[in-house]
Amino acid sequence: MASANSNSVPLCVDLDGTLVRSDMLLESVLIMARQDPWSLFLLPLWLFRGKSVLKHEVAMRCNLADAVIPYNEEVKAFVESERQHRTTVLVTGSHSTIADKVANDTQLFDLVKGSDIDTNLTSHRKRDWLVKEFGEKGFDYIGNDTDDLNVWPAARNALVVSAPTGITSKTNQTFTKVFEISQSKAMDYFSLLRVHQWSKNVLVLVPFALDQRFGDWSATLSILIAFLAMCLLASLTYIVNDMLDLQADRQNPTKAKRALPSTRVSLLQGAKVIGLLLLAVVILSFFLPAAFNLILLSYALMTLSYSFVFKRYVILDVCMIAALHTLRVVGGTVAIAAEWSFWLLAFSMFIFFSLALAKRVAELINLQKDNKERTIGRDYRVSDLPVLIATGVSTGYLSVLIVALYINSDKVRVMYSTPEFLWLVCPILMYWIGRLWMITARGEMHEDPIIFAMRDRTSLDIAGLVAVIVIASKLVG
Repeated sequence: MASANSNSVPLCVDLDGTLVRSDMLLESVLIMARQDPWSLFLLPLWLFRGKSVLKHEVAMRCNLADAVIPYNEEVKAFVESERQHRTTVLVTGSHSTIADKVANDTQLFDLVKGSDIDTNLTSHRKRDWLVKEFGEKGFDYIGNDTDDLNVWPAARNALVVSAPTGITSKTNQTFTKVFEISQSKAMDYFSLLRVHQWSKNVLVLVPFALDQRFGDWSATLSILIAFLAMCLLASLTYIVNDMLDLQADRQNPTKAKRALPSTRVSLLQGAKVIGLLLLAVVILSFFLPAAFNLILLSYALMTLSYSFVFKRYVILDVCMIAALHTLRVVGGTVAIAAEWSFWLLAFSMFIFFSLALAKRVAELINLQKDNKERTIGRDYRVSDLPVLIATGVSTGYLSVLIVALYINSDKVRVMYSTPEFLWLVCPILMYWIGRLWMITARGEMHEDPIIFAMRDRTSLDIAGLVAVIVIASKLVG
């Protein structure tokens, strides 16, 4: 047993929130969900049997071999320096298999102790184990959570990672060293919500504009509430998708900077945001037609099925993305009880299929630049580029054919004074689609093509020109 005054007093280090800037139980649950989604339904049963059982069952079903763990580099460097002259111990409430992986990855610890199926090694149980191994005041301890309030008094020196919970303000404990970590900022949550992606939900307004319901205040209010509900639901699904893609995103140079993969927003905070968004969507749903609520439910289920299953399969994932964008248009139709338009739905499916393929092509070209062969988490390869580009360009131009057939329909002759003007829209769309695909094929498409179109000056000028043509064909005659 080490003497309290000895330089050989071991340094004992917590894992979750201390050595690692995350909660490894939540990380493991998300990895398990990716590998076996149906196991999520067993979580309540395992938790009912005790948290130690929950941790054990999750660990047994979670393959951590390729997991990217977000370490706290400051703590990691400190432990590395301390190990040069004393024993280092990893003692954690995480399951022992996770503790062993961390120890193998870091090569920082002489002794490792984690939870097992019988013992959840947190709070007083962790303290009792440490006192049994090293004696009262026979160890130094680095922690970060309220559970550690039971451990620090038994340690010779208490060290703390100052967590967002403000642990240092909840105790009179004297800390010999404090590792400061940054708090989540408003912009981090703004990024988490993907507010810039809300622009896609302008599609909900398309049926309202085409039906020319501008003087109908009831329809105007309904479509605005529908737009807001769809935006909040989209943010919710983006967060869920980010959680499920956590490991793949951490291996992507761009996506690794997002709020969740970078741990600027913790998984627990992300889960709380999901709950608030869900509550807001439910409240808004009471002000919307039942048919639109079915659209919201369908959107959520389709997005979840995409995140869990369909995004792994080539082309099928693109079909799902195109369907989700088309569903926004359908939602706008039912929100104001507008007349169904075969032409609008057909155009939507073809154009969004093309744009979704452009996104995949852009990702593969970026991989090609980095001398990589295939995407992580999706079964696309650089060798697929010729087929994907050909399919994307052809489906884009097929959407122009749909517009041409629509212009020649009886409905257009009734709605517009000079429908001949509308033919100008077709070559303009052909130019825009061709330009977008040229930008993509050259590797200059650095974001979602739909977001690109809404920010690109040329695309906005084209949209304005099309609007002028439509208004002229309506009024001139």
